[in-house]
Amino acid sequence: MLDSVAQLNRVADREGIPNADVLLIALNSCGARSPLTKPRMRFRLHLDGYPDPVYLILSLGRDDSPFEIDSEELRLHGQRVGRVAGIEDDDAVLGYWRNDGRVLTLNSNARSQCVGCTFCPNTLEGASDPALDRHQLSSSLQALAAQSGMADLSRMETLTVCTGCFLYEDLALEHLSHVRAAMNDHGNLGTLQFLSSVLTTQEGLRAAAELGPFHLTLTAECFTQRRDLLKGSKASLSPDQMVTALAHARELGITTDFTYIVGLDPMETAIEALADFVPVTSTFPRLQIYQAHTPLMDVHRTPGSETLEWHLEMRHRLERLFLRTGLRPQWWENYRSPWCFSFAGEPLDGTKV
Repeated sequence: MLDSVAQLNRVADREGIPNADVLLIALNSCGARSPLTKPRMRFRLHLDGYPDPVYLILSLGRDDSPFEIDSEELRLHGQRVGRVAGIEDDDAVLGYWRNDGRVLTLNSNARSQCVGCTFCPNTLEGASDPALDRHQLSSSLQALAAQSGMADLSRMETLTVCTGCFLYEDLALEHLSHVRAAMNDHGNLGTLQFLSSVLTTQEGLRAAAELGPFHLTLTAECFTQRRDLLKGSKASLSPDQMVTALAHARELGITTDFTYIVGLDPMETAIEALADFVPVTSTFPRLQIYQAHTPLMDVHRTPGSETLEWHLEMRHRLERLFLRTGLRPQWWENYRSPWCFSFAGEPLDGTKV
């Protein structure tokens, strides 16, 4: 995908985008070789030539990658391109903070136990994310705040329930009502966000809207290979059904977006389908570069997406889809984004964790 730092700089100049964006696209797609005994890791990357670090979650053990990473630095074909700090195992923890402590991602229903989708790294992860009941949720929120040096939850603007373990809509709604009650225990009236494919009916969406400020991130993931790649609750939804669900949610005052993995579908198929999602999306979607966690997972890539040129063309076409909406990606929301420091020529702040 990249054969040298010189090529990286030439491509960035030709495309008119920061060389850091080109590097991060290639790194997320290729993964890295590493002497570290971890299948995946979370870490801060201080890119050479940039003052502030970016945060990444990366697949290791890719012996065919042009990148190599250890506990000190990242190299491209042997040449250093950045320093590494804050290494952690990418395990399924109970919760972690984003956006300078304003957003809490909560794995409150044993996300690590869900192994339904082929591309998911859960099977590579350790886990400390138990299923929490109503009484445990409130104390867990307080503990997560205290671990980050917060006296209370007053700074939390959004709590994101990130889990794939709800089989049915009614079970998800019951848990979400308990999460909202726990937020209320701490006087927090912020947004409750839910990443899932099970909340789709008008009745269920209406119940979610009644919980207070609500944000639905529908896990669309891909449009082809759905039966082969996705667990049943996701695969059973058609693109038209997903668009309809997001439209109903917007009508109810729910904030809407979706997750989609770039590199699984042919480009024309992806752009044609994603165009239908734009009018029913109120925040920028989580468009994630496909990470093949092992070489065996490369088989799921759509032909051409193993190249840098494919990803850069896809980036440009996605920009054209969303340019007029005013919606823009933020790196802290998505560490596998095709955008970190620029979007269609506009500068972005890619340094927020």
